[in-house]
Amino acid sequence: MKSIAFLILCTLLASIMPVQSQDARQWLAQTESDYRNGSNSLALQDIDEYLNLNSSDAWAWNFKANLLIKMRRYSEAVDSFDQIILLEPSNAQAYNDRALIIGTQRQYQEALDSIDKALEIKPDDANIWYNKGMILETQSRYDEALEAFGQATKLDPSLDYAWYRQGLVLAKKGQFGESIPALDKAIELNSNNAFAWNTKGQVLLQQNSSQEAIVCFEKAAELKPTNKDFQDDLNKALKYQDETPQKKLSFITEPE
Repeated sequence: MKSIAFLILCTLLASIMPVQSQDARQWLAQTESDYRNGSNSLALQDIDEYLNLNSSDAWAWNFKANLLIKMRRYSEAVDSFDQIILLEPSNAQAYNDRALIIGTQRQYQEALDSIDKALEIKPDDANIWYNKGMILETQSRYDEALEAFGQATKLDPSLDYAWYRQGLVLAKKGQFGESIPALDKAIELNSNNAFAWNTKGQVLLQQNSSQEAIVCFEKAAELKPTNKDFQDDLNKALKYQDETPQKKLSFITEPE
């Protein structure tokens, strides 16, 4: 998901509050060393030792949460986000990131509750609205997802990925005429969005605009030549360009 950018330790060290003891500083330095050397398990042990000395450090809990995500230990990551929320009840980012992880575990209602809490704190955050849309789209709650994506683009019209998701969801609903303008906006903002190009090609194919669809499929395949699905769509469009499609293509979505 567009979700959670992993926090690079060496950057965050500059913003951490001064620690209280030499032991704590040593564990933090060891965390950095082990992380830089690629040993996530040792870095996790180190940050745990640090937290034993500074359990009220929200930054350290955030680092631990993101490290656990990298290690695919999602339930433990949620526990770390819960610790951040206990320390900082108004931390919208913690609620947001917690929601995204819970959503990957298919606990959708809890994920929505968490993302809604984030929006209570930061109602003007376009990215949080986008993330809410993603959770709703995963549940096929398309009308609600469109509302969330629409709010995201209203708050930040430059979010090409939110325009893309709007176009994709409209296409899934069969609203092809409304889908094209949203996809065009996504492409205008980011012409390298291969998924937007491919989805536009699929929509055009449903509208019997085969030649225009082929142009879009070619662009998608050019941008991501290793994507087999894009190449398959292009080949199908070339093969049946003079025929009416018998069934809708399965829309290919961008990996989260």
